[in-house]
Amino acid sequence: MEQPGALRRLAATLPRTMTSSTGARRLNHDRPTGTTSPIKELELIRLAVDVVQENVYLLDRNLRYVYVNRLGAAAMGLAPAQMIGRSMDEVFGAGSFPEFRIQLHAAFVTGAPARSEVAFLSGDETRWYEYSLSPIPAPEGPPQLLTCVSRDVTQRRRVEKEAALGRAAVEEERRKLQAAAEFEQRLLGIVSHDLRNPLASVRLGLETMRRRGIPEEHLRTLERMERSTDRMQAIISGLLDLTRIRHGHGLPLTPEVVALDAVVTRVLEGMPEDQVRRVRRETEGRPTGVWDPERLAQAIGNLLGNALQHGDPERPVTVRVQAREGRAELSVHNHGPPIPAELLPGLFEPFQRGLRPGALDGSIGLGLYIVRQVAVGHGGEVRVLSRAEEGTTFVVDLPSDGGPVGREASAAR
Repeated sequence: MEQPGALRRLAATLPRTMTSSTGARRLNHDRPTGTTSPIKELELIRLAVDVVQENVYLLDRNLRYVYVNRLGAAAMGLAPAQMIGRSMDEVFGAGSFPEFRIQLHAAFVTGAPARSEVAFLSGDETRWYEYSLSPIPAPEGPPQLLTCVSRDVTQRRRVEKEAALGRAAVEEERRKLQAAAEFEQRLLGIVSHDLRNPLASVRLGLETMRRRGIPEEHLRTLERMERSTDRMQAIISGLLDLTRIRHGHGLPLTPEVVALDAVVTRVLEGMPEDQVRRVRRETEGRPTGVWDPERLAQAIGNLLGNALQHGDPERPVTVRVQAREGRAELSVHNHGPPIPAELLPGLFEPFQRGLRPGALDGSIGLGLYIVRQVAVGHGGEVRVLSRAEEGTTFVVDLPSDGGPVGREASAAR
């Protein structure tokens, strides 16, 4: 129990209707029979403040503690009796909490409420308290008493600090990833452009050798070199396409009216005979549209290359062209092991070499990515169905109503 003097000082801060003799008589007069007296009521208020889940302090202008509730004293590692009637200097030492003292004096001078935070060393740990100051108006002159209500916000500040550090770490990681992506784009552009001229020289030399004629025993070597340059050209083209797409330029398209089965014929004519013999063609209708034949040939070639690479070599690869209402559909099917289900979501992302190697993009993992970009660039889509009992089927669905196709396809997102 606190000192009686502390209770009297607390009572002095309460509404005058509760502390003045006139007010007390009024309360007694208005109070129904059997209710508590004003003094008893003050004791109840003190008890209520004592169990409030906030730290409550009452100070006078000399920064002396007039009242402290139990939670407030416990926050300082003390009992209320160790603080009540003593000044801040006596309790914590001269000059303690300088910034807090400035706030207290300012509140007494201005009479205006204030709110801030203060640090308190508790053992080896610094604890933070959020507090609000409320000067109590005096009947005459400046406030003589002031209430301070505080709460421990150490955990909140710790969480906020950790969150800030986390945000900073995430931002730093994002910055590094962005820098790496920008470097990758520059590198891709430089490498792909710088390889084009040397490769063109090699290709020109091979064509010259073939025109002039070479001995039969060297012909197969020449053919292997030509296939290698074709493969290198496919790699460079894929890298250039990827660079354009990631820079937001999309695939360049040169649309014209073309029949889809004619594009298939063109692709097959450019393939080795041993591969063509494994391909079976099926056609239902003869869909035409405003498409880029070069890009469609690129997509169809990539799909056929994958099917021939991964399909059962004893069974045919089927390429089917179908006409539907306002749509053209091209599908490439092969028998053989299905694509693992966990790989399907990322199948059309770039550099998925480990998923479906062997495509005509030179096996760097851009083949199916380019297929999707070509389909989307023409306002279509590509999908895949792969099951053990049915095999694997890639379907390219395109609009065939003659609608306009831009000269540059937007990158699929």
